Amino acid sequence: MRLLNYDALDIVGFAGVRERILVMDSRQFGYQKREDTWEGSGQLMYLAHAYFKPGGSTGRHRHSDIDIVSIVTRGRLHHEGSAEVHAESAAKNSTQGLAEIKAGQVMVQRSGKAGFMHNEINPDADIAGMVQLWLQPSGSGSEQASQAVIDVGYGQTTVYQGVDTELRVYCLAEKEVLSLQDGWLCYLFQGELEAGNDTILRGSLFYPDEGEYLAKAEDTRLLIVKISAE
Repeated sequence: MRLLNYDALDIVGFAGVRERILVMDSRQFGYQKREDTWEGSGQLMYLAHAYFKPGGSTGRHRHSDIDIVSIVTRGRLHHEGSAEVHAESAAKNSTQGLAEIKAGQVMVQRSGKAGFMHNEINPDADIAGMVQLWLQPSGSGSEQASQAVIDVGYGQTTVYQGVDTELRVYCLAEKEVLSLQDGWLCYLFQGELEAGNDTILRGSLFYPDEGEYLAKAEDTRLLIVKISAE
């Protein structure tokens, strides 16, 4: 099993955000790719585990030709964005009129051909946590950017479906067993897993050996990047 834990990485960041970057794909970042990061797979270009300082924000900025998936792991964020809100989005507005995303929810922002502006803000006096992924969109996307918030509960939730790349979040009860396959890229962002004599800790990015993995804690959460065969 190949594994990279975020404790082995430097903390970097910008504005009010600090993060450990686990994936930077050379197709997206070229010579700017950090040596200690893994290459992506399929449409996946970037993966980072971040936290927002109390009251911190990313600052308003623009993205084009990239889809962004943000998994809130702790606290809540207020979202300012130019992308059109999907009709089935689960986001609720805060008292400031901004979309509010809380732990247990995932925001998906699709670039379309127009791109989008956004700013993520931690409104609280405690830190907020987030795992963020960037994915290369398909060439046949819509004209307008779009955004949606997805609730993640126990079991399996598909949060992104691309051309050849699917993102799933699994939420497991303590002692629940999950079967993982060769070729899946997995990121454990909450809890702990056990497989035979191997223990997988929070913050671990890994390519699993095919087999069964036991959740060692209640509400263990695992992101799986599944690439379709060509």
